[in-house]
Amino acid sequence: MRIFLLLSIVATSFNALASENYSDHEAFCLQQPKTHCLTYIETRLNEVKDNPAQWYKIKTYQFDYYYDYQQFENLLNAITPFLEQDKLPDVFKLQMYFYYAKALNYIGKKAEAKTYAAKAFTQLDGIYNAFGDPLRLVELANLHYVFGSKKAAMRLLRDAEQRFAKNNDPIFHLELHINKAHIYLKWQQYEHAVKSNLMAYNAIKNTNHAAKIVLASGNLAYSYQQNKEYLEAINYYKTAFKFTEPSSIYHAIYSLRLAQVYLQIGKKVQAKEWLSRIDRNATEFGKGHAALYSKLQHALSNN
Repeated sequence: MRIFLLLSIVATSFNALASENYSDHEAFCLQQPKTHCLTYIETRLNEVKDNPAQWYKIKTYQFDYYYDYQQFENLLNAITPFLEQDKLPDVFKLQMYFYYAKALNYIGKKAEAKTYAAKAFTQLDGIYNAFGDPLRLVELANLHYVFGSKKAAMRLLRDAEQRFAKNNDPIFHLELHINKAHIYLKWQQYEHAVKSNLMAYNAIKNTNHAAKIVLASGNLAYSYQQNKEYLEAINYYKTAFKFTEPSSIYHAIYSLRLAQVYLQIGKKVQAKEWLSRIDRNATEFGKGHAALYSKLQHALSNN
């Protein structure tokens, strides 16, 4: 996910899902839409193995894919062989540290994650100063959120918003507003979170980036849910299903959230129906979602 993203805020833990990086596997894979994305990435890696610049770039798409689909064990395994190598392209090194820090944080290795986040901070500062890419500034804010200060993160995001207001890249605006929304949610400023997530959704909804539309829809739904606008939440969770496969982790997450919303508004029959759509044995929830599933299962079994 360059997102989310994602993240997705509905994934309970911001730490691993807030934002993808600026190597975007989805756009790359649109070159061969009939081929499974990971298969296409691996094929291209073999084809360009004699071209280091191309190989490193495509390798970051593989990192991006694993990150986007929460395959953190695969991501860590893919990155580990490079950690002790000195002669790596700067942008590749940055992305490697970014993904590694986020994945370690997600699995609970927080001290080690901070070590690699510090390395990513250094790389991001240098690359942003050299190239001025707006997405670098968003990623720097993202790392400040996870490993530093939320206030510093918001200052960077507002700086990016003002400095690149005329930028036409929908992914930049998606990333910018989703990251702002995450902070507003942490500050319990739910109306601001809704506004930011709506701007993120509107930025991406008319593109071909299906995975990003899924995350933006889910993020918007979650912010509506937190703001107690339950019917809007239901609408946007269901919107996400138009772009997800039944086997997708997001299909399970949004089904879980729909069960929660329906229970919140007293519609227990619908809540049970949505919870029953989740194959728990086949779904690898994170700790937060697993706890929510158990809580809902207990609440609904007693009614």
